Amino acid sequence: MRKRLLVLSVLAGLSVMVCPLQEAFADTSPLQGMQADAAAIQSMAQNWSALENSASSYANLAPYSAQEWAGAGPVVSTPMGGEEQCHNTRWDTVTNQLVTGGLNIFGDAEAEAYAIQTVTADFQTQLANYEEQQVKAGNMAVINQIDAQTGPMNTSLTTLMSLLSTTGDQVASAMSPGTLLHELPISQWQAGIGNVPNLSAVQYMAGPDDGAPIGWYVQPKSELARLVDVCPTGTGDVPMYNLAGPVNSNVQQMITDSPSMSQVVQSVEGGSTYSAPSPSGVPSDLVQAGIVFRGGENTRMQLVSVLASDMQPLSGYMQPIGAPLMLYSQQVQQIMTEVGK
Repeated sequence: MRKRLLVLSVLAGLSVMVCPLQEAFADTSPLQGMQADAAAIQSMAQNWSALENSASSYANLAPYSAQEWAGAGPVVSTPMGGEEQCHNTRWDTVTNQLVTGGLNIFGDAEAEAYAIQTVTADFQTQLANYEEQQVKAGNMAVINQIDAQTGPMNTSLTTLMSLLSTTGDQVASAMSPGTLLHELPISQWQAGIGNVPNLSAVQYMAGPDDGAPIGWYVQPKSELARLVDVCPTGTGDVPMYNLAGPVNSNVQQMITDSPSMSQVVQSVEGGSTYSAPSPSGVPSDLVQAGIVFRGGENTRMQLVSVLASDMQPLSGYMQPIGAPLMLYSQQVQQIMTEVGK
């Protein structure tokens, strides 16, 4: 999954990429900026934990790489002769969404990683401006209360930024040939911001065997055979964790703080997309001649397998950041409590 999958791989150099935060909108007061940043930081801490847990649990995606879930649909005989190539309704209604959800995990993590560095840096800038404002106003009591909190908060931020940089180095190394993350077996895909499936709550409900086929696998002798639909049917239920909304909100706060970052996250804002070849559609004359082309089904099965195997390493890279980010968020909220007194 090495293509461009996680821009955590360039976080080590992100501080150079983030333009000066003075480019943020000038009509925002320091206090208003702090309030907006603090809300985003709290959201990012919660989202990061949810994404890490989702990545860890997504290793359980592996069984969905089986033929039943990702391969071609079944071939069934009709009452009047001939064999029909059926749709794989499990792929259509479940596995397809799970693949998109896996890409969303990477896209959400990428967006949040950029937002963490940008918004935390802006909060420090806004806090310094707020303190300067209070000094000029002679509000030394407020300054003393804030100063009692800023030491530990700055230490936490230094630890957090160091971990983000280390994580970037680790992922860059992992994406090298022969290491933990794998290249997807498809060329057309994009990881983006989106909701993440609750894998443990996924359900598939089989329906009656009265579905329309894709086409003939073996042509019948009678044209009347097509009048009877005998393919399996079914529907899936894929509950989602609502992460797209909060992540997009944090991205917008990042862009408010540093408008030039809109170019950096433009690729993930459109959501996750991918194109996998269809395993069906084999012309019946080639089937009858004994020439059966497969390959699309193997690609889909490999795609699911790669996503499953890459989730555990991703979770491992995210895990060290969670606790320092949560601590920094708590310290930011404490600062805001002092400011609000």
